[in-house]
Amino acid sequence: MKKVKISVFADPACTWCWGSVPVVRALRYRYGSQLEFEYVMGGMIEDITSFNNRRLSIGGDIAMSNRNIHKHWLEASAIHGMPVSEAPVRLFTEEHRSTVPMNLAYIAAGLYAKSNKEIMDNSVQRFLRILQEMTLVDGAQMNDADNIVAMSALVGFNQQKYSEIFAGPETKRVYSANKELCNEYDVHSFPTYKLVYADEEMMVRGFTTYETLAHCIAQLSYENVKPIEDGREALTIANVRTFIEEFGVAYPVEIATAFSLDRTGGHTALNIESYAGLPDIIEEMIKSNDIAMAPKGNGFLIYTLKQKQNASQAKGREYAGIY
Repeated sequence: MKKVKISVFADPACTWCWGSVPVVRALRYRYGSQLEFEYVMGGMIEDITSFNNRRLSIGGDIAMSNRNIHKHWLEASAIHGMPVSEAPVRLFTEEHRSTVPMNLAYIAAGLYAKSNKEIMDNSVQRFLRILQEMTLVDGAQMNDADNIVAMSALVGFNQQKYSEIFAGPETKRVYSANKELCNEYDVHSFPTYKLVYADEEMMVRGFTTYETLAHCIAQLSYENVKPIEDGREALTIANVRTFIEEFGVAYPVEIATAFSLDRTGGHTALNIESYAGLPDIIEEMIKSNDIAMAPKGNGFLIYTLKQKQNASQAKGREYAGIY
């Protein structure tokens, strides 16, 4: 079976990449093994003091940049629905001026997983999600190498071994290759998607919707690659339970995107009440002790209470403030 390969050009500190997580999850859930994903790290900000985004007034002065970055995160969150920190953030300091360490962190996670057969298949993607969440929702200093190495334990990595890979030449080599891909495909904004099917490819640039990417997949594959889930017609307690259990944790917008739920007028994208049909299902699942909810940033995290979760998932929930 031919698959559509999707390369996601991204940076873990990019709020629109964080806001695109529901779209990627929906694609994974609804297409299953028909899609193959890879992430290309683009290194959004090499040095904040020499960076210049005039439209958002980000770059140059570190304190001003942090203030305007947080303002932008909050504005973007209201659009894409993924939560961010309510408290002011210090993404950059005099000592930590770059988002590149986060890019290296993800690449090192992939290299670590390749060298250790005991690591779960989804550990690298869980690593990326936690890295994004700690940066954008918890406001943690995740461009600090020590913090990155400490975080690796949340997905079951040996910290000493991971630290060696993170600081090693192969991680830097792969990052350089990623940057070359960005230049080759003229990628200047994140996320950007490259879709490949057989010998044909298509670029989709910037923040976009599940529906847009699904249309592109159909067009590129000549309708040979189709969703195996039906979206809103599949909105049942059993299917929502399966979705949450598959990923361990979810925000309301992630469930809504996976099941193509319309947003209710007048509601923010961050709440369950924002999506028709979702509140009753979530309430029933809470009553049945299938799931629980907890505040997270300016939103709410939904997590499974099933005991079959493995130890690394439990660590991730502990990190998220659930216990």
